[in-house]
Amino acid sequence: MIAPTPAVTALRALPRSERRAALEAMVAAEFKVTLLIAEQDDLPLDQNYFDLGLTSLRVIDVKQRLEATLGCEIDTSALLRSPTVRHLIDLLTQEALLELFAVPGGREKPVEQPAATAGHKPLVDELLKDLYGI
Repeated sequence: MIAPTPAVTALRALPRSERRAALEAMVAAEFKVTLLIAEQDDLPLDQNYFDLGLTSLRVIDVKQRLEATLGCEIDTSALLRSPTVRHLIDLLTQEALLELFAVPGGREKPVEQPAATAGHKPLVDELLKDLYGI
């Protein structure tokens, strides 16, 4: 179960289609601070973070801050086995934060909903929000 931290609440408030980008921004911000990279500069997501200058101790610091921010545990061995920011984001979306990123009903893609008539749209939107948490 994911703890209801402000970051998790913010992610839940987003449509599922926007959550990964928001999570990526959160994770990248943590790494940028640790690596002393300016906020406006890009962080290479596919580059080994040890090659970027982090030590295993600093990676563990980032891990602990992310765990506190996201209210979940991050597998240390997986984090160190494939040390890129993109892999960490994949790990979070597929394991640690799965309930925020899993498609309802275990389907690969959400089922397209039929278009509602103008008069029923608010009701349909509320029902979908309750049903799918979107």
